[in-house]
Amino acid sequence: MKTLFVIVFVAGTLSFVSSVSAQTRGTTDNAGVTASDAKNTGKGCAACAQKASADSVSTRLVPGTNETMLVGRVENLMPIGVVAVLGCETCAGEAVTWALQQGSSTEDVERALQTVAAMQKLDCFKQQFGPEAAARLEKPLAAARKVLQQAIDHAGK
Repeated sequence: MKTLFVIVFVAGTLSFVSSVSAQTRGTTDNAGVTASDAKNTGKGCAACAQKASADSVSTRLVPGTNETMLVGRVENLMPIGVVAVLGCETCAGEAVTWALQQGSSTEDVERALQTVAAMQKLDCFKQQFGPEAAARLEKPLAAARKVLQQAIDHAGK
């Protein structure tokens, strides 16, 4: 039950952080429309994604399935938080690679990692799940940051 709570907490936090950061940037993930453009064109923005036209959203096939996933959206970042909370170093690195391959920016991935790191420092998190759960996040976060840094370095070459 605690693991489920952590997963829901991480997903909600990532969703909130993503929407707040998109609003402060004044841009959309894929539509290339600013918040002021949304008022004038009706295309929508990150704050009002429900108004975005269907053709402005890019999707990709999820490997090994017949399902599609939105590209560059918060849904691509959720697995990072989930596997970090579960304590899997290898999986955290693979989740970062996958999110980047799906179109998430390095900045979005970094914010997701910062959110998980901030969550582990919350007193309520430590009280509810214990200090061992907070400590268990250290190695997966470090592995995820290492993979992200490698991707940034590789993109810079």
